[in-house]
Amino acid sequence: MADQTSLSSAAHVYRRLVPQPVRSVATTTVPRRVRRKLQSSLAQTLRRREARLHRRALRRVRRVELGRSERRVAAPDSRIGHVHTGLTFDLARRLDLRLVAHALDAAEIPWFAVPALDDRRIALAVDQRDKGAVRRALRALLEEHTGYVVSVSPANSDTQSIPGSHVKAWKHFGKARVIRLVWLRTDPTENLWLGDDQGIEIEFWTHNTDLPQERLVGPRPNRVQRAVPADARGIEIALDRLSGYCDIEGDMEPTVTLEHFDVPRLEEVTFPVDAVLLWQHPTLWGEELLRAALRSVHQYAPWIDVVHVVAQAPVPGWLHSDDRLSIVPAGPGAEWQLHQLPDVAEHFLLLRPGALFGRPVRPFDYFGPHGVTRPRRGRWTAEESFAPWTRAAYTATGSVTAHGYAGGPQPHRCATLERLTQSVSATLPLFDGQTVPAIPGGHPLDSVLHHIGYTSAIADPSGEASTALHAALPGIDLRLERLLVRRDTQQIQFYGLGDQRALDQGGTEAVIRFLRRYYPVRSIFERGASRESGNQS
Repeated sequence: MADQTSLSSAAHVYRRLVPQPVRSVATTTVPRRVRRKLQSSLAQTLRRREARLHRRALRRVRRVELGRSERRVAAPDSRIGHVHTGLTFDLARRLDLRLVAHALDAAEIPWFAVPALDDRRIALAVDQRDKGAVRRALRALLEEHTGYVVSVSPANSDTQSIPGSHVKAWKHFGKARVIRLVWLRTDPTENLWLGDDQGIEIEFWTHNTDLPQERLVGPRPNRVQRAVPADARGIEIALDRLSGYCDIEGDMEPTVTLEHFDVPRLEEVTFPVDAVLLWQHPTLWGEELLRAALRSVHQYAPWIDVVHVVAQAPVPGWLHSDDRLSIVPAGPGAEWQLHQLPDVAEHFLLLRPGALFGRPVRPFDYFGPHGVTRPRRGRWTAEESFAPWTRAAYTATGSVTAHGYAGGPQPHRCATLERLTQSVSATLPLFDGQTVPAIPGGHPLDSVLHHIGYTSAIADPSGEASTALHAALPGIDLRLERLLVRRDTQQIQFYGLGDQRALDQGGTEAVIRFLRRYYPVRSIFERGASRESGNQS
């Protein structure tokens, strides 16, 4: 949309109102000074009208009482961010959606949610004919709750640093078919910043009357269909049906979509997935690894149903047990009996000490819709090919292994583990990843399990990148800082925090500092942390 407060916009309105023959005569008979004065008067009128409409939209937004952040701060790139205690990716997504939905409702603009191709973001569809009203409503929203707007289709992000309350932030709006609203959010420590990789996208849908039944046509493809009947019925749908990254038990009410979009996604996982964490090291660094693992689950995998802590040592006093977390005392060899945990789901993720999520993940990143596990391939060396686990895997399946498996969270099935205990001796040598002198190959038990699943067609190894670091690695501070700045690794595995070299050279302490900065938000599993923490807008 052209800038409604500019002379160019006035000239545009002038051309629309005055026929071409009249403009041609005026060009030769009316002095240029008079024509310029007419355009200036028209521009002033448009400015007054736009200011009046903006004030009206702002009053509507303020009546809704969308809430406030705790305070505003300057982001590292000098943009304005909002501070929220207990901030998570899922909470930020729900706050963004609540803001936009309430602003559109206050302006009485019909909308519905669309299952976008990129389900990190929520997409809302509005009628192309409401485009002017949408701009006023959203500009008022961005003035009340400071955020930013960019054009997604056609792509143009040169306004991403201009607050959306400014008129010039909307200079590409006239040609835009899809826009994105972005709010920068951080926790009180300002170590975790969210925003650009999320946001709410607004699609402008058009009417097509070429067929007997009028249709709404979207400006871009989505996961279901691009055209729907104009009279399609609206229905409620849970947010986790639109985005695989959402918490299935989120506190936000269902959103609205059309009945034609209420179909299963190709990557939708409908069965419950638990997490199993091994607690083995009652030391300061051991507690930090456990705390970081729980925070990574809370922050990046909120869809996990129940967390089971298999405790082979006394648990820390800050661990908070409730309906989402169970503590199971265990002795040596407990890893072979994880399928016998009370009430554990058939599908679960195993997090050994040092295994962490590094960014938001979906169930589909670790399991297929029909229950197939998706472990990560790892490095394959000559030593690995002669490791005891490869012989055990061949004995159990009659098939030779061809690659290893990476560290980090491991997807497992109880049925596979039960089959393993029947075919492989529990004497298979295992190692403690926190005392090894160097980065080892794949964990023997996990590798055998994945090979059994692969040969049984219930495991499909994937190539998603993983990062493995040993605490005694020279120059580890630089590598940790790179991880902290980028935050682009899906899963992380730390080794050697109990290695004497790491303890003596400061590598263990460097990892602890990193974990506290990378995972600054307390999880709901820590004593004293409330499930409602951070539920502020």
